[in-house]
Amino acid sequence: MAVRQLHLGRFGGYLSDRMVVSEKEELLRPANSRMDWCKRIISYIWSIPSYIDENRLAVARFKEYAAARLGSQRFSRICSRYSLDFDAMEKRGSPLLSRDIAKVVIGSRDVCVADINETIGNRSFQTLDAAALASAVQNLKQSLRSCPQALSGEYEVPRIETKISGSATNWVARLFFDPFLADRERIQLCEDDPTDSFDLFVHNMAARVIKREMEVGTVLPAPNHRDGRRQFYYVSAKLLTGEGMVSYILHPANQDTDLQPIRFFRGSAFRTGEIDGVSTLITDLEKDLGRSAFESGQIYEPIIEQWLPPVQIEAGHSLGSTIVQYRLAHIDRIRKAYLYNGTGVPREMIAKFNKKMERAPYKVELVIRKSTKDLFSSLGQIHLGYRAPDNVDIDFMKFHAQKYTTSPHVSVWGRDPKSKYGIEGMNREQIDAEFYNKNNFLERIRRCIGAILSWIIRIFRDLFRYFQIWQANIQYGLQIGCIKNNLWQVLFYPSLKDITPLLRNEAAVILSSKSLKSL
Repeated sequence: MAVRQLHLGRFGGYLSDRMVVSEKEELLRPANSRMDWCKRIISYIWSIPSYIDENRLAVARFKEYAAARLGSQRFSRICSRYSLDFDAMEKRGSPLLSRDIAKVVIGSRDVCVADINETIGNRSFQTLDAAALASAVQNLKQSLRSCPQALSGEYEVPRIETKISGSATNWVARLFFDPFLADRERIQLCEDDPTDSFDLFVHNMAARVIKREMEVGTVLPAPNHRDGRRQFYYVSAKLLTGEGMVSYILHPANQDTDLQPIRFFRGSAFRTGEIDGVSTLITDLEKDLGRSAFESGQIYEPIIEQWLPPVQIEAGHSLGSTIVQYRLAHIDRIRKAYLYNGTGVPREMIAKFNKKMERAPYKVELVIRKSTKDLFSSLGQIHLGYRAPDNVDIDFMKFHAQKYTTSPHVSVWGRDPKSKYGIEGMNREQIDAEFYNKNNFLERIRRCIGAILSWIIRIFRDLFRYFQIWQANIQYGLQIGCIKNNLWQVLFYPSLKDITPLLRNEAAVILSSKSLKSL
């Protein structure tokens, strides 16, 4: 079977190869000769009938092929995700680009709950055991590997060879959100190290994976069961408050598992290509770092508790870690927290947490990781765990960066073969000294000028939102996936003022920004 490498573009995502149907073999092949490029340039000015006919034939063939292999509903979901309209392309005679095919291929590798339910006859995916679920996921990922006779061959999207860290690997995607690149990066980050321990899996998810936007229902590979069985999480809820909090809740995708539900909180995202990134900058500069982000999510907690089983494990990186610290001070159900490179919280939060734990009949485990040469984690006042009572177990490690290729703030320690770290353990007195940031020089500067800067940036952000300059189609609010009437559905709570849920089938087209405004 021929493997056809897809050329995604010569300048970032630009100048991708045009695909045409070979007359002899009836295969899609790239048309990238000099003459073809001349035709493409001329076509912007004057329509060439033969050129348009070639494009229509290629689009029609690929559309027919993809719908046959993926199923019409799944193909429609993928097209919606990447804003692909093959019907309009065929009508206009627009060229079918190698990049367009690559989007469908990546979409086919990004399996969601609705895909599995359709494969097993619209039953619930949670009725499958581990082996059946792993088989279903693998088959869905390979949907475009075997092709019908008219389009025999295999399409392959090249790997991302540059280092994938906290930010996008393409500079354009750092300015404008690119769901295609985000999904490529996320899939590669999740699949590169299938033998990760659970702690390493959580660190990779918190520091890197959730920086890429995910849909409710997305299926994610998780660490194997202790007996070697493949396991998966699925995104059961997604919260985007518009005030700096971006959170995902993950539940095990099958019943025979040793995985526990876990909730992640995204860290700071300063680039305009990252969803609601400006809000994280605002809350980072405020007097009480992270407080407004934490408070913006509180109204949704009763709704989450109504629909989902309690989640006792939470994790966050950077600002996400700070949000988890606020939650530990206010919420009683958390039993374990992974806190990576987290900034501090106000002294009253430390006192509130310690006083609560002195009376608590249960224990809380804090897994706290920091690194040298990381300036961000020294911000904030005091890190949770400072002078904590005895029923708070603290697993603290400080990593000493000796050599690194990416910033220690977003490095996943133990996963980067070119990065070297030394590990330091500390006694409780040393840990308390490590957690006290209040007199840190950078923290003093932030507290002096942060309030003014956050106020100015907030004005610009609100103006840009009003005039829909940045990402006008963002769905601010809470989405929760559930099984209702034997169908996978998503409840959407669109705003703080109106929490009446909208019920939609996952197979339907995602609500448009226009319809959201009419709520």
